Amino acid sequence: MSSEIIESYLVINGGIVPVHEAETLSLNSSRTIYEVIRVMTGIPLFLENHMERLEASARLIDSSVSSIAGKIENSIHELIKANGSPEKNIKIIAYNLEKSTPDYMAYFIQSSYPAAEDYRNGVHTILLQEERSNPNAKLVNSSFKEKVAAALSETKAYEAILVNNKDEITEGSRSNVFFVRGDTVLTAPKGNVLIGITRVCVFELCRKLKIGIIEHSISISMLGEMDGIFMTGTSPKLLPISKVDDLHFNSAGNQIIKALMKGYNDMLDDYIIKSR
Repeated sequence: MSSEIIESYLVINGGIVPVHEAETLSLNSSRTIYEVIRVMTGIPLFLENHMERLEASARLIDSSVSSIAGKIENSIHELIKANGSPEKNIKIIAYNLEKSTPDYMAYFIQSSYPAAEDYRNGVHTILLQEERSNPNAKLVNSSFKEKVAAALSETKAYEAILVNNKDEITEGSRSNVFFVRGDTVLTAPKGNVLIGITRVCVFELCRKLKIGIIEHSISISMLGEMDGIFMTGTSPKLLPISKVDDLHFNSAGNQIIKALMKGYNDMLDDYIIKSR
């Protein structure tokens, strides 16, 4: 069984199974998709949105998880209860997608969240020349994960920002990336990146706060024009970026980024209240 699994129980095809009794499963396949959901106060955040994206990932490889979607949602709630509602991330894996009723499993994983000082000061990131073969689908890709881990370990960076063969910045290895130039937010076009759940929330917040937001290709040469940069994702939420390689940014002090951070935290609070 994968070493990333933590807590006492996992779910396999709807059954709650003690981790030590689970069989070894090999999931290194292009026919395997996944989602990662954050749990706060017993609530799986934006579960319905994650399930929609899981189905979207399946469709991109000519498959579907519609036959098991309801079962997965129920299993997530049971998994949280069985483990005593840890405030950590859950990973959902759907596999054997060639079957009419695919298999699935879900379990808590080691979860690392930014420290308070990371939100106050921003974090260090690096540029990495790397492209996803299918950026709109969350496919299990061990070689990509290992390459990113090695680069982050070597540089002690928080995140790797991916650059394509046109020297355009697309997304982070596990996040979406946004730029602030003047009073406008810019981010890579949706066809080039994974459409993160938090990314969608940022677009919604920008409309609500009347902040201009544009999907635009961002070349490395444009970095010096930016007043601030931030990343979004399940674990980091909205996190300012203070450094990209050797370029420094006062992202944590940028008023647009601060407004979006507050807006997103308010959105989480509202979701949790409505989900109780």
